[in-house]
Amino acid sequence: MPLLERKVTLSATNEKTTSVLSRLGQTAGFSFSYNSAIIPDEQLVTIDVENKPVREALNILFQGTMNYKVKSNYVILTRAPAPVAKNNIVTIFINGYVQDLLTGEKIAQASVYDKKSLVSVTTDEYGYFNLKLDKKTDTLQLSISKKNYRDTLVNISTPENQYISLYLTPIKADTVMLIPDVADSAVVVKKDEFTFPYQTEPNVANINDTLHRLVQVSFLPFIGTNERLSGNVINDYSINFLGGYSMGTRQIELGFFLNMDRADVSWLQIAGFGNMVGGNMYGIQAAGFFNLNGGQTTAVQLAGFANTNLDDTEGVQVAGFANTNIGAMRGVQVAGFSNVNNLSSTGVQVAGFGNVQVGDYRGSQFAGIANITSEKIYGSQIAGLYNFGRSVQGTQIGLFNYADSLGGIPIGLLSIVKTGYHKIELSADEVFYTNLAFRTGMRKFYTMIHAGFKPDKSINPGDSSVWTFGYGLGTARKISNKIFLNLDLSAQHVNKGSFTDALSLLNKFNVGVDFQLTKGFSLYTGATLNAYLTDIDYTDYPTLFTDFKPNVFYDKNINGNNLKMWVGAKVALRFL
Repeated sequence: MPLLERKVTLSATNEKTTSVLSRLGQTAGFSFSYNSAIIPDEQLVTIDVENKPVREALNILFQGTMNYKVKSNYVILTRAPAPVAKNNIVTIFINGYVQDLLTGEKIAQASVYDKKSLVSVTTDEYGYFNLKLDKKTDTLQLSISKKNYRDTLVNISTPENQYISLYLTPIKADTVMLIPDVADSAVVVKKDEFTFPYQTEPNVANINDTLHRLVQVSFLPFIGTNERLSGNVINDYSINFLGGYSMGTRQIELGFFLNMDRADVSWLQIAGFGNMVGGNMYGIQAAGFFNLNGGQTTAVQLAGFANTNLDDTEGVQVAGFANTNIGAMRGVQVAGFSNVNNLSSTGVQVAGFGNVQVGDYRGSQFAGIANITSEKIYGSQIAGLYNFGRSVQGTQIGLFNYADSLGGIPIGLLSIVKTGYHKIELSADEVFYTNLAFRTGMRKFYTMIHAGFKPDKSINPGDSSVWTFGYGLGTARKISNKIFLNLDLSAQHVNKGSFTDALSLLNKFNVGVDFQLTKGFSLYTGATLNAYLTDIDYTDYPTLFTDFKPNVFYDKNINGNNLKMWVGAKVALRFL
């Protein structure tokens, strides 16, 4: 244990100071070193301490007139300089211990500070502090704070160095337990906890009072004009070089690297690297790399990499990589990679890769790869690859689309609407006697994937069998409860043997009637307009017609290709 913190018990009445010091040193196991001229031989003192630190015993002896310095096993005593006065300002030193009022125990990491000058210090592990202050008025008010203790104010009126003991009253924990009403059916969504940097720093943890300053200039957190109290100060203007740490900013905050505000920020916040706000953000927030807000955000957010908000957001978000909101979003989101919202939101999402919306969304989603909305979307989804929505009130445009229900139309290679139009079709026409197709989408607009086969000698590859595959789209208009008019447009590649590596495109326009015989089963019949396009220089095309040859009413060569047209027929059985 440090020499000055060793506990001693000592009693003396009208005894020479030098004698008391000798006894004190012997009791604590060290020696004193001092100039005999500073302690007169005839000086008598009275002291009575029991189990107190050496420092406290010395303060009682000298009443702040001596300084103490420890070296090896010695305590060196020197006369404390008198307070210096300059321009009506007196510089004084105040030191002492902070103790628990009920137990008398010393309190470590307590905050001792002056609100006006923002000069502060925290007690060491033994509860000791030493504070240098410039006393400008008749009375200086010293504040003492510690987490789980009541704040205390001490008035310093005399312009001199002094030793004082400060006492804090502990706050008893609330023993009342609140039991929630189990009948309340409201759903409470808990936001992610935001552990802000330096929350365990003593002044940040201890001091609940909010201080205000017009301007802060800082080099690093806690190294600046607001010193160790910067985390407890709200500034109107803040300029931070490598990093700034504040309670909040009211007007403008500029950081060459990083801005950190524990509470609210308004109007304008710009950082070369990143902005972190523990409370609400209002205005414009721009950073070279990231913006991170723990409270509500009503702002235009611009970030080179990412914007992340842990509560509700309203405004515009633009990020080079991603925008993420744990709460709801109302506004426009533009990101190079992704936009993600965790609660029901409104607006427009535009992302280079994908958009993810948990809950309902009122607006439209545009993505290079995929859009996903877990519940209802009152708008359209447009993606290069995939769209997903539980209930889509608009249009889906993508290579693959899925929805439980769809108010608009799905446009893509394959669109699945759970409550929409699904048909597996077995059909025959004048070219292919066996065709299999899958139709999916909505009755007003659906897509088709189909294949056909006409065997010649066998079904093995390499013979002269003819087969085909293709894609199409169509619509089924209701005539009555059981009858629907089908209009289909399709294109298919016709092959001979393994594969025909040449232009062999058969285009069909079908008009027919679908008769719904029972639930999940219908009969279709209709006419087709066919257009077969081939390369005139290729000679190994399959023979289309074997048993029946329709009337080819158009047969001409156009720009090196041959086009044949005829009218045919189709019959089909449909399931589902």
